[in-house]
Amino acid sequence: MEYGLKQYVFVIRELTAREIKRKYSRSVLGILWSVLNPLLFMFVMSFVFSGYSTNKSMYPLYFITGYTIWTLFNTATTTAMTALEDNKSLLQKTKLPRELFVLSRDYTAFVNLGFSLIALFVVLIVFQVRISWTILLLPITVISELVFTIGISLILATVYVFYKDIKFLWHNLIVALVHMMAIYMPIERYPEYLIGFTRNNPIFIFADLSRQCVIYGTYDFQEMIKMVCWSAAALVAGILTLKLKENEIIQKI
Repeated sequence: MEYGLKQYVFVIRELTAREIKRKYSRSVLGILWSVLNPLLFMFVMSFVFSGYSTNKSMYPLYFITGYTIWTLFNTATTTAMTALEDNKSLLQKTKLPRELFVLSRDYTAFVNLGFSLIALFVVLIVFQVRISWTILLLPITVISELVFTIGISLILATVYVFYKDIKFLWHNLIVALVHMMAIYMPIERYPEYLIGFTRNNPIFIFADLSRQCVIYGTYDFQEMIKMVCWSAAALVAGILTLKLKENEIIQKI
């Protein structure tokens, strides 16, 4: 059976709906947790880390912006890693492109991000932040991060089919990566030898550009070029990795 673009979109939507229902099936508040969770975490982190910020009153907004952007990457890559293995029965019975199953996990995380952004805008209103036109550039950063995340997800999902230990390695690496986004404290508070490395890694760039356009009303277009290059490179690497191992994946699962 041949599938077209409309069928692919339908499959992704159905898989996404299934993932969202599964995630919140036993939750009383359901999707509302996607709004409440970043707010609750923001209150806790503000109490612990606000002293490290030069502007304590703006720390909650600084944190929740970075945390919201981080959550997309963290959730998408962690859940997408097992997408091929979890859907092996469908992979064996249909000729659907393998990447659709990975994309559905990433799209689910993207949908959850939409609800998390509600929390971000609530904080903007509460702190009476003056909204600049630069906030219109936030979607560029978010879409670029999604593209980057899809690329990394494709690599992880492919590797996981052959080496299950990658799941445990990634969970440990995530702990280190979260600090590469400078979520808990401003990068200026980092040791000098880490600042240069942190500024140039893609995880930090997504968070930094988001804070610029949301909080400070600025946007570094040179940094944006780096962001786009990182995203394109990750996507190409992810697609090539999956295509090179596509035939072996079916045999392995």
